[in-house]
Amino acid sequence: MKKALTVIAVLVAACIAGLCGMTVQYTKTADYHSSQFDAGYIINGVRCYDMSYEDAAKKITREWNAGTILVVGEMDEPLASYSDIDCSYDITKQVAAVRKNHPLLCALHHYLNIPVSIRVPMKVTKAGDSFRREVTESAFLARGSVSETRDAYVDTSDPSFPIVPEVYGTKPDTEKYFNDILECLELGEKKFVYDESNYVATPKVKSDDPKLLAYQKFCQTYLLQKITYDLGEDSFTIPQNDLESLLKKDLSGQADEAAVRSYVTKIAKRYDNVGEPRKFTTLAGKTIRIDNDGNYGWSVDQEGEAAQLTADINSHKDVSREPVWATTGYGSYSLDIGDTYIDIDVSRQELIYFENGAQRFSCDVVTGCRNTGTTTPTGLFSVLDKSRNVTLKGKNADGSKYESFVSYWMAFLGSSYGMHDATWRSSFGGDIWITSGSHGCVNMPPDRIPELYDMVSYGTPVIVHY
Repeated sequence: MKKALTVIAVLVAACIAGLCGMTVQYTKTADYHSSQFDAGYIINGVRCYDMSYEDAAKKITREWNAGTILVVGEMDEPLASYSDIDCSYDITKQVAAVRKNHPLLCALHHYLNIPVSIRVPMKVTKAGDSFRREVTESAFLARGSVSETRDAYVDTSDPSFPIVPEVYGTKPDTEKYFNDILECLELGEKKFVYDESNYVATPKVKSDDPKLLAYQKFCQTYLLQKITYDLGEDSFTIPQNDLESLLKKDLSGQADEAAVRSYVTKIAKRYDNVGEPRKFTTLAGKTIRIDNDGNYGWSVDQEGEAAQLTADINSHKDVSREPVWATTGYGSYSLDIGDTYIDIDVSRQELIYFENGAQRFSCDVVTGCRNTGTTTPTGLFSVLDKSRNVTLKGKNADGSKYESFVSYWMAFLGSSYGMHDATWRSSFGGDIWITSGSHGCVNMPPDRIPELYDMVSYGTPVIVHY
């Protein structure tokens, strides 16, 4: 008995050695290194006789996509079928590596003419659009009344912030279904058993979810706060959704300073109006457009406002106030200029002062000289300074210096441009400004300017236009 076992062992060892030798010898042949299959190669059930690796891969892909995938129910009743399969598979390298990965089988084929039947994975690299549509838009998936699954949520539109219960819908998860069909295709199976319970989504958030309950408490505690910006006709209260976005995500109720700064930037962009172009009809009845940068208007102090809004949020108290301004216009905030201002019409060489919509003052003036280029800047400005008995200094067009004493000075642009009396002139208005205008200031009759000086105040808007 022992002798027989020994003989068998020797024979087995000899066979193994022979097979190994044959395999090694095969790897040295031209057939092993060939880029084409000869007769006898079957890959994934497809005959690849006398084909290059690339052509073999294409043929395997075509035949793998051929035919129909039948979808059946649990009782084997047919539900749907898909035949428009246009998927792609990256198998060229795997086909080319058949001899390397299966040298023994290939050696047996080479020496003994035994057919080679090999399986390579058919991983889908791209699902065809037509196949996706055919599967996801299957009529049987939408049969009957279909409803969406919905998570439970807090109704933030209701001041009591109730929890709206979850809904168990009947609409199938088409993406999961499609991926399972692809898996069936990759395995080479042509029959797919559909179990509806595997594809109807269930709510991820339910009414008793601790996180949802914590969020409800957060809403009830912090989202009822009213923070109102007093901007006259443009006043507004921070909307509830915006208020929530300004709070930290940890439900602590504390302000998120980065979010607050970003929000204040948006407020400034919306409500800052210094230097903004304006097209309007003056109270004198002339339609004008102001395009250049002036110095009149309101602008938000973004750093100061961000600090104040952060403090307001953290106080958890209702607040009503103006923004923290960097600059302010005349009176209460307005995107417009209001109905109290000084109107300087360069074309007419006329200055008019309106107060609360009524004309209170008017006179002829002389503005900057057009011929020398020292014209008066146009734009929307404001009275920056009111002074008595001032000596104005500057340079003439030829470069020489001048000094002019004036009794009344009302600056509206820096310290260089303003309205003042001009005792050296005997007449005002008309065409004087064209050839003999000022250095840029608005010259006024000495006997009229005291009246205007007493009427206007710091911040009074000044419109200069043609």
